[in-house]
Amino acid sequence: MDNSNIIEWGEIVNTHGVRGELKVMPFVEFKKLSKQVKSLNIGSKSYNIVGVREHKNMILLTLEGVDTMDKSEALRGKVLTTSRDAVDLGEGHYFYSDIYGFEVYDERTEQVIGILDRIESFPGSDVYVIKTEEGREIMIPMVDAFDRGVDLEEECVYVETIGGMLEDDED
Repeated sequence: MDNSNIIEWGEIVNTHGVRGELKVMPFVEFKKLSKQVKSLNIGSKSYNIVGVREHKNMILLTLEGVDTMDKSEALRGKVLTTSRDAVDLGEGHYFYSDIYGFEVYDERTEQVIGILDRIESFPGSDVYVIKTEEGREIMIPMVDAFDRGVDLEEECVYVETIGGMLEDDED
């Protein structure tokens, strides 16, 4: 499988219970997208999805054939993947990984403030992590107050900061 066609769904960070349930740190909207995908890969092995449920900021996942604590423990630290073709996101939707490397334009300062390095998930919201030319990180919550959208064709993320969010702000 072509690596550019692979989507990482999440990392198995622990076991849950004695029946093989896996605790997964999701990298995507796992529960929503798992309705389209019937199986996930761990390395070169494919596993059918038996159950998916949310637990705090994690996903509890049951895979066919992983039905004991020993079997689930052996998968700890592994990453779940699938083919990008297995998911239809619909027009205008994207995986976070699709926009990494995009320029981030601040509408308040009317300039590019950096490059989108990654998106991190926090209980309150997901957060854009932007690298500046100087190598500093700027973190901007992905909420309506700051997020102005993404232009996939222009490869640009639009935000609107407030005074004090940027290191060199005088406000």
